[in-house]
Amino acid sequence: MQTTRLRTPAANTLSPIELAYNNILDSILSGEFAPGERIPAESVATALGISRMPVRDALRRLEADGAVMTFANRGASVAHYSDEEIVQLVEMAAVLEGFAARHALDHFGESELDDLEELKQRMDRSNGSPARWLVRHDEFHDYITALGGKPLLQQQIERIRVMLWPYRPRDPAMDQIELLGRQHQTIIDTIRAKEPDCVEQTVRDHVLKGIDVLLPSAAMTAPARFAPAAGALARRAEQTQIRETGR
Repeated sequence: MQTTRLRTPAANTLSPIELAYNNILDSILSGEFAPGERIPAESVATALGISRMPVRDALRRLEADGAVMTFANRGASVAHYSDEEIVQLVEMAAVLEGFAARHALDHFGESELDDLEELKQRMDRSNGSPARWLVRHDEFHDYITALGGKPLLQQQIERIRVMLWPYRPRDPAMDQIELLGRQHQTIIDTIRAKEPDCVEQTVRDHVLKGIDVLLPSAAMTAPARFAPAAGALARRAEQTQIRETGR
């Protein structure tokens, strides 16, 4: 899946379909096209200097990616998901990202842990710019997923992220950023402890926190979702200390 937020080849090397795909996707991710809003294929074609056929092909690809919905006699619109569907998507992402983190664990050495720490520090340094912080946040998670060496799994995670992106707040509150920042440190700590079950559960709980960010009315359940993984890490540390001291 091509995503203009990541790496995009120069516009003059793209086919008309790829050009239209990236242009429309970027407009969706930037909020220019809101959920449920009709995508004017004719205007896109005119702006890009291409015919309407590659725009239609691009819209079909975006529909397959879950970013667009098409309706008879109405054309294509940005996909609109209900609150329940958003919850389902986040729950799916939590399972997939937790699974990916578990499989990435064997590939984490000191060098990779240093890289992950640096990515977290980049997030911390971006606190003053929510938009930049969101990009750094995704880089952190992409790094873990990529280490798992499962490209199909990585594609599915990215697909769900694209589906949810229009619902992400463009200006997340600082308390949300600070809470998520602490959770990222917990993820690093569990990876360093090399406990597969704990790593998978910690990442799942962290991703589930996205429900509270996307649907603030669900925020009251946040402590219950993240507490189990944090508690598990503490219990693991206590058990390790007991084994080492012989007490």
